[in-house]
Amino acid sequence: MPEQPQQQTLQLQIPVSFEYGDWIRHAGVEQACNRLALWLVHGGRIWLTSSGMSGKTHLLNVLKQENPRMGLIQVPVQSAMSAIALVDAWLEQLRDKAFWAVDVGAGDVPVNIGLALFHLLERARDMHRPLLMSWSPSDQNSGPPELMSRLKGSMEYLQASEPDSDEALRSVLQSVARSRQWDIQPAALDTMLQWLPRRLDVLVPALLHLESTSLADRKRRLSQSWIRDQLAGPVKA
Repeated sequence: MPEQPQQQTLQLQIPVSFEYGDWIRHAGVEQACNRLALWLVHGGRIWLTSSGMSGKTHLLNVLKQENPRMGLIQVPVQSAMSAIALVDAWLEQLRDKAFWAVDVGAGDVPVNIGLALFHLLERARDMHRPLLMSWSPSDQNSGPPELMSRLKGSMEYLQASEPDSDEALRSVLQSVARSRQWDIQPAALDTMLQWLPRRLDVLVPALLHLESTSLADRKRRLSQSWIRDQLAGPVKA
């Protein structure tokens, strides 16, 4: 009897989706959502931050989809461009928008990006543009002094927080899985919540790890023992 060929699986890198329908409005972002709705009407200068992963990037992308008058800059982690060149590039994207939003990855930024952010704050003020900056630095003094002085002295401080219930965490993890076209079983999420710290900065990377290893192992149903084996390594730390 001829050997049956094994089914091939395609290891595709599915882009991250920030669709409105995938946004989870949990208690930790309720105040931020309400305040930003007013910002899109009345303007202002807001520094949005959080102590952990809360979904700020998804929220900003949803706001952009719903409000074509809002421009959004995704700040790179690193760049070889000078601060002035970065500002010029950002202004090209923002100049015709009535509301400016800037999304900076969590953690500290290089000096050139920090100075570019400072100059963008100045240009927004000079051009009378409402500005929203989303950034969670490692501490309140970790950026260039010029930037931190402007953030603390001329921006409204708005803090979001992580989901505070297992139900909200499950909803966020299901949303991440859906955005990657992965139908994960509810029991698998329960195992993750039992086995891992209830923090999105731990749970989301663990979810992506399970996705990649389940594809590599061609597993359709994830048993509790298999999940615990996968999460027993560095991911759990």
